[in-house]
Amino acid sequence: MNNQQKNHNCNIYCYTCQTLSTRYIIKINYIHYLKSNSMKKIIVTSFLIVSSIVMAMAQSVSDKSASNFTLGAFVGLNIPQLEGGGGNPLSENWKSRQGDAFGLTLNWNTGSHFAWRVDLLYSSEGGQRNGMQALAGSSINTEVPAGTYFYANYNNESILNYLEVPVMAKNTFSLSKSSSLYVDFGPYVGFLLNATQKTGGSSIVYADAAGTQPITVNPQTGQPYAASFNASTDITKQINTINVGLTGGIGFTQNVAFGTLVLDLRAAYGLSTIQHNPANGDNHIGNLLLSLGYSIPL
Repeated sequence: MNNQQKNHNCNIYCYTCQTLSTRYIIKINYIHYLKSNSMKKIIVTSFLIVSSIVMAMAQSVSDKSASNFTLGAFVGLNIPQLEGGGGNPLSENWKSRQGDAFGLTLNWNTGSHFAWRVDLLYSSEGGQRNGMQALAGSSINTEVPAGTYFYANYNNESILNYLEVPVMAKNTFSLSKSSSLYVDFGPYVGFLLNATQKTGGSSIVYADAAGTQPITVNPQTGQPYAASFNASTDITKQINTINVGLTGGIGFTQNVAFGTLVLDLRAAYGLSTIQHNPANGDNHIGNLLLSLGYSIPL
């Protein structure tokens, strides 16, 4: 092969490599775009819902006085819990965990004691389950039949982060010229941002909940051994993207400077199950939120 042919083949090879590399980069960027675009859709959808509600409120106001509206921000402690189970061992015995919560609140005062309230809320929810508990048999042995459960003693925490939009009717009771109590209640819609399952510890894996039939056994010694459960797993695809429920609570307000200090206690309960596949569980999510905020008139 002469030098001209070698250079020609080399040029073809280099062009092919560049083409494959370009396609690979485009593919990676497209996957990244799809993931980031999904998150953008959730945020944009939430913003559009809140904006539509605010615009509808504004158009319905016969009295154009800006004092009919108040806007505030709040932060709080969220105590969520996974409820239910439907007889599925994977859904049972979940306990409360602590999570962060913060957001914005808009109040439209339509009378001396009545108002509509709309929030845009980040809420970290989920639950935890520690001790002897069920796990899917396929996570230990892929050849076991579907619906097989094994048991182990370890720590398990599910963290589900939502962007929620509650819309509530609010009734206020005056205590003095500067303070009042209120109650509110209404529906909410939650958009799943991400979901993570964190597990920890080590344990012998058993075929029964009583822990009498070990299945993690060293074939050389015949003695059971402890398997490690230290892991952090993305379970976003296993959880439904939208959660609809009811929320309500009580609160105390105190006029401070040019605005109002607000102490709020609220409970929420999801009406739909959170898992995509019933084989992974059949839970509803609920939470108790204690928050402190500050609102100003618009």
